Amino acid sequence: MRIGYLIFAVPPLLLCSCASSVRAPAGAGPVDAGRPAWIDGNAAGYPRSGFVTGVGMADDPVSAGDRARSEIAKVFSTKITLNTAVTSYEYSAEARGSTSSYSSQNAVQDLRAVSSRELEGVEIAETWRDGASGRYYALAVLGRAKALSALSGRLRETDERLREASRLLASAAEKLRKARYALMVLDILRERDALFADMRVLDPASVPAAEEGTYRRDAVKALAGLDVVLNMGRGGSRTVEAAVIKALGTLGMEARSAVSASGADISVECSVEFSAVPDTDASSRWKWSRGRAAIVLKDVGTGRVFLNSEVSSREASSTDEGARLKAESALGRKIGAEIRAGVASFLEKL
Repeated sequence: MRIGYLIFAVPPLLLCSCASSVRAPAGAGPVDAGRPAWIDGNAAGYPRSGFVTGVGMADDPVSAGDRARSEIAKVFSTKITLNTAVTSYEYSAEARGSTSSYSSQNAVQDLRAVSSRELEGVEIAETWRDGASGRYYALAVLGRAKALSALSGRLRETDERLREASRLLASAAEKLRKARYALMVLDILRERDALFADMRVLDPASVPAAEEGTYRRDAVKALAGLDVVLNMGRGGSRTVEAAVIKALGTLGMEARSAVSASGADISVECSVEFSAVPDTDASSRWKWSRGRAAIVLKDVGTGRVFLNSEVSSREASSTDEGARLKAESALGRKIGAEIRAGVASFLEKL
């Protein structure tokens, strides 16, 4: 049995993918030496102004230490989930006399590998064994000043990468290559935003204003400048078409519908078909619908097909119409994910 809890609520903190500096518990700690005050939230020597603390309990000291560290990481990842759920990047593309806006949720990017990372600077300060239950308690602490110093170092590295990516964007002449560096700039800006948010939590007074200059504006302009043609082909579905347009929009690209891709930069061809699927259970009241889609993405200038993929969905509902609608929605999500990944991968390799 393992139980963990935070001594107090902690806002977002620093995660690091590098090797952890955590010390493993040196021993079981004193037995029957009296219940330490830090178990109940009074960690003497580790004031809230200078430290973040977490307590873990388990059947062995190593697991108790891991649990204590995870309590800090758990609150961090929870806060990040909440934050990214409402954080979006607005892309405005002005072309052919009209302006369209798209909103991109970046929860997946910001949450990647959270569960596998450890907090830099977290240490197991104390351990104690309850003689009556035989369970072990561990106190994990994170010094705010130490964490802030590490964040500042990462911010300097991020700013260097941002300047270099911006330089490459400005010097690129071909539109697809500019789009490659534009995506790079936006990715780095997201990293930078997260670093600033963590630094403000640790010490708001020490964080400078997050100046972006023209970085974001230039990147958005480069992406919006691409001419992307969408041909839905046979079996048209408004739900699927909307999902495709949204997927491209989250990359900052505006898609226009056209059969011919002449003069475009990227063409997106997507054909779909749906069919009713009999339920193998004769007594079942469920209605099933299956959707299939073929996706072809092409670099129009070179004629190179950089994605040729097929996806499918199978959904059930109490009515045929409901099953069809669910199948369209599920298929649209899968197609959107394929297109986003395909376009991003293509541009990264230019």
